[in-house]
Amino acid sequence: MNFKDEYIERIDLNDVKNIYKMIVEYFCGEKYHKCLEEETDLLSIYLSKIRDEGINYAQFNELLLIMNQGRVQKAFFDFFFGEKPIKFKELKNGIIKFRGFAMLCVGNFRFAYKKLYQKKEEELLKALKPYCDSIKKVGDEFKMRPPKALDIEKIIKEVTWYNGYLAKKKIIKEMKYLQKLRKAKTKIPYSLEELLSLARMNRDIGEKIIEVEKKGLKNTDIYLTWDYMDIYIATSMRHKWEFEETFDFINKVFNYEKIKKLKLRYFDPTQSQCENRIDKGLVEGLMLKRASCTIYMAQEIDTMGKDSELAATLAQRKPVIAYVPYIDIEKHAKKIVKYPLDFFKKRFLVLQAEEIFDDENCRKELEKYNFNFKNTIDQFIDEYEDYRRSQPFSLWDKEENKFKKRSKFFSEICNILAIAEHYSFERRADTLKKAHPLSIQVHLESGVANGVLVVRNAQDCARLLYKILKKSMEFTIKHIKENGKGMTILEEKISKCPYRVVTDYEKLTNSFWNFYLISE
Repeated sequence: MNFKDEYIERIDLNDVKNIYKMIVEYFCGEKYHKCLEEETDLLSIYLSKIRDEGINYAQFNELLLIMNQGRVQKAFFDFFFGEKPIKFKELKNGIIKFRGFAMLCVGNFRFAYKKLYQKKEEELLKALKPYCDSIKKVGDEFKMRPPKALDIEKIIKEVTWYNGYLAKKKIIKEMKYLQKLRKAKTKIPYSLEELLSLARMNRDIGEKIIEVEKKGLKNTDIYLTWDYMDIYIATSMRHKWEFEETFDFINKVFNYEKIKKLKLRYFDPTQSQCENRIDKGLVEGLMLKRASCTIYMAQEIDTMGKDSELAATLAQRKPVIAYVPYIDIEKHAKKIVKYPLDFFKKRFLVLQAEEIFDDENCRKELEKYNFNFKNTIDQFIDEYEDYRRSQPFSLWDKEENKFKKRSKFFSEICNILAIAEHYSFERRADTLKKAHPLSIQVHLESGVANGVLVVRNAQDCARLLYKILKKSMEFTIKHIKENGKGMTILEEKISKCPYRVVTDYEKLTNSFWNFYLISE
């Protein structure tokens, strides 16, 4: 783990009072201890003797005693400052390292100092786990992993959505409607050849669903036999496009060169199936408990299940990477041309409910493209509704493609929706980073405040995941204000998100650490 603290790095060590503040307040966590005149005199004499020489463990303890602070154990000094004497100015590095570990493992600077400073080596390393493990040691553990005895049978992207409950419901609904049409005595808008073609198509899809479900059930059994589980992927997939987007994202992340070398095992929800909701809940709960990290995918709609998985991971003091895709408007418009028509209606309804079309920046961008964009949306929806009344078979791709070609509005609609999606996901990323109540959760055992790490593309997700697993994350300690209230955050380098938080609210801090760790 690597830490930076721009405030401490800027401290002028030529001023005795600054040194006192750095040691007593920022290292020992004593906010109200004043520097007495006799302490200033002793500190000046001490500094004149050791400033240009190396400072060792014994001399550091003398420095602490001058400031009326408790002496540290040698294991503590060696871990944070090094086993060899260091230059006085290098004390800053050890203090920054201590503050970083205090936020990672304890959640409070004063409490961390009191908890750790007297521990011997074995006790100290235990208290700082898993963050104190060396990169080499972690890397060796991954290299030594044995190959899987059993591996899943990969389900191809185009049929992964057959693992979802909506596919089966759609087929049953459309087959019932077909039977009704075949028995109809009045004239129907389909030829016999078309009805037979639809029947064959639905039958083929039904058979494929059974085949995919069998693979998904078998894959779940294999997931349950794996000796370890590294990553859990939290999703809310319902529709074909959601399964396919999840499939593509997972492939990009786990085919990242450095990730591939780690021999990871991860739970891929596009490849898994369960017989019923109870089994599904228990399987996912087990995977969530066993995994070292959760990747939370922000999709069109977030669900209670997925949000609870995010919260449960944070409550275990495990990292959560939240992937909120960055929408490139031009690329997205070209991509969604191939999506089912149901996608467009559902997305417009959701975006309208979220009032994204009333967002000032989004509205301006849409008006630049099409000043009457709202009217265009309404006309497209009317056109779609007319089509759906005459052709209710949503899986009939041939007819859907015909509709797209003859539609007066479809081409414009793809661009309008891409612009709206861009602003929707920007807002969601901003909300998750700065305002979402789930973005910070307290670890149930230790009380440490644990934050979500938001990334916007698969590559950053893979890079961050690699650093999490290799214990090589990079942080900057910052003091910020939010709504006028101060706090210290541990900001992760790739996501620019707070991974840990310590509040300046003294009443809350005092009550929190008085009550939270009391055994019942």
